[in-house]
Amino acid sequence: MMHVKYLKSTHSDIHFDDVSLAFLHELSKELGEDVLIDDKEEVTEGSLPIFFIASGGTEEVFLKRYTSFKGPVYLLTMEKRNSLAASMEILSYLQEKGIPGQILHGNIKELASQLRIVSRIYSTKKKLQGLRLGVTEASDWLIASNIDANLLKKKSGMEMIELSMEELCAQINKKEYPKCKFTEELARSSVSAPELEKALHVYGGLRRIVDKYCLQGITVKCFDLLEPYQTSGCLALAILNAQGIHAACEGDQRSLLSMSVLAELTGEPVFMANPARLDLEQREIVLAHCVLPLNMPNKYKLMTHYESGIGLAISADLSKERYTLFKMKENFQDFVAMEGTLIENLHEENMCRTQIRLQMDEPLEYFLTHPIANHHMVVKGEHKELIENFFRSF
Repeated sequence: MMHVKYLKSTHSDIHFDDVSLAFLHELSKELGEDVLIDDKEEVTEGSLPIFFIASGGTEEVFLKRYTSFKGPVYLLTMEKRNSLAASMEILSYLQEKGIPGQILHGNIKELASQLRIVSRIYSTKKKLQGLRLGVTEASDWLIASNIDANLLKKKSGMEMIELSMEELCAQINKKEYPKCKFTEELARSSVSAPELEKALHVYGGLRRIVDKYCLQGITVKCFDLLEPYQTSGCLALAILNAQGIHAACEGDQRSLLSMSVLAELTGEPVFMANPARLDLEQREIVLAHCVLPLNMPNKYKLMTHYESGIGLAISADLSKERYTLFKMKENFQDFVAMEGTLIENLHEENMCRTQIRLQMDEPLEYFLTHPIANHHMVVKGEHKELIENFFRSF
């Protein structure tokens, strides 16, 4: 059920409300849920702020009622009665005051689609508030991947919790892990039991850290685990991601942020990967990494970690369908969102174990002129419009 604030001109005729209600009824049928007029004038905290601008002459009505509202503001319009014109005047006023807003306009099918996006954005922003992301120090080679924790909290309400590798190692040294459907599935694989146990001890350590600090996401300096434990963190992170815990490699803070936002916004598991090579003419990009959420591919196998030749990494084939590539900064202004089609799964020896080739819909010069560091997120489905609308709301 969705409620809207109803604004109409003081000069409306006797049939005015009937036309408005008929419009909302038709919109409700297309949307698949009721769109109702909110009897309360004030905007209550936690409610989706949609204003139904039913006609012209509502500009002053809006001004009198909602001048203290901080936004974002969504203006629902009709294709008649000067609804669009009034909404444009209102939005222009709001933008001059620094209040974000958007006009929802089009036929009934288009409006229903826009409302779904708006609803998804609003629920995502609520989920991000108070989201706790645990971070260790980053790998030495990540010189452009740390974030400003204060800015992050100010913009989104998300918190960064500093973790130590020493505490993680103490948890790994307990050599125990909670069983789940993924560990049981792995136990039936052909991997040697000692190798699997070492990798799962890392998972157990990470899982206890996540639970202790009530984290929804975590990134660790996983290469520091290679020598003391003779295994990698790949499998542990793959399990956590499949469980809905956003888990990024190498202590990469911007990737953890990007992964968390993308997963919460789309509801899909996220593949964190390195761009390996580009074909600018064909708009093709090859991405690879040793970590992949275990619930993302239809099937996978375990191999050694690429850089070290030890441990367990994920080698998977992803379905040939549409994907979205994404990365962002913590100012919630700078981001990249591109759509493309997976055209090939690769299995080359000189790259990380899961390798995909995407043909993108747009040129790839971004990667060569102003990339947001090296790791980028890949998710199934076409989400560029949703992502762009999400960032427009800040």
